[in-house]
Amino acid sequence: MTFIHTYFKAEKYASLFFVILGATFILGTFYFWLAVNLPFFNGLGWPVLFVAFLQFFAGLFIYFRTSTDLNRVLNFASKHPKNIKNMEMPRMAIVLARFKLYHKVEIALCLFGLIVFLMGASEGFLRGFGLGIVVQSGIMLIANSFAELRGKHYLFSLKTHFK
Repeated sequence: MTFIHTYFKAEKYASLFFVILGATFILGTFYFWLAVNLPFFNGLGWPVLFVAFLQFFAGLFIYFRTSTDLNRVLNFASKHPKNIKNMEMPRMAIVLARFKLYHKVEIALCLFGLIVFLMGASEGFLRGFGLGIVVQSGIMLIANSFAELRGKHYLFSLKTHFK
């Protein structure tokens, strides 16, 4: 059952990465707003800050929830293997289905941000705002792609082990 431990360990590390990333972006945004205070960086800060708060708090939530999830699945595996098929596999199928929606939204936001960036004045607020959207939605697209791959591998392992 090492694949169960591996999956949840990776989830915990990924969530910790998001806590650190979110905190870094929050601090960076305030630095740019207070120390640099140029229209481009003011615009950049709004989408970066908004998503950074989501990254930070979602990361904390997942980090603290992961141990409970691991124990639940290990309990299923050792004492109630039918619950793997009846509960964990359907849960993961839902999680994986959500990634398709997330990817569409993230790609649409990247394109929207790119359009805003290209339409904005050279060092203006809108150009910074567009770049902030591109950066954060791009980071989320990459991170969610890795999370989706982890989830697919985990679900495949569950299906293989608990036939």
